[in-house]
Amino acid sequence: MTDLNELMGSQFVRVKVVAFVHFIFISNAMLGSWGHGAYEFYNFLFIISMFWTIHAKESIEAVQTALVIDASSIFFDLVSIIVSFNFMNGWAVAFSIINLVLRPVSVALLYREFNARGGSLQSGSVFPTTQQQRSYQDIDRPTQPTPTNSQPGPNVASIF
Repeated sequence: MTDLNELMGSQFVRVKVVAFVHFIFISNAMLGSWGHGAYEFYNFLFIISMFWTIHAKESIEAVQTALVIDASSIFFDLVSIIVSFNFMNGWAVAFSIINLVLRPVSVALLYREFNARGGSLQSGSVFPTTQQQRSYQDIDRPTQPTPTNSQPGPNVASIF
């Protein structure tokens, strides 16, 4: 049992396990005809964000994107299953319900990965306030002072 805890404690194994398990359940859930395309769309975005998280091993944004999509997919899965339950075959419904049940576990694992990569869910981490340092240059504020009492440059009109 400690081997499993050590394995799930590894940074990159968590992401790969979450991606693999959801890939299996999502692909089996898509064997039904969902009709509206929303289920396919947000699960496709989730799988793409998981592949991005696997690829960018140091990126906090990749894990944050996967975490937000996975957490919001709990609500989306619930709505999609309720709306399409009567039109689906049993196989697709069973795998979509199992995928829905596994979502909170994957949210917890992605949150651990998010913290391991140095991310934090402070209120200013996504939208910085004016007191916090921004990583880009604000073009609305001049960075150089306006010159006062300086010598005029060459007169361009006198050249012609």
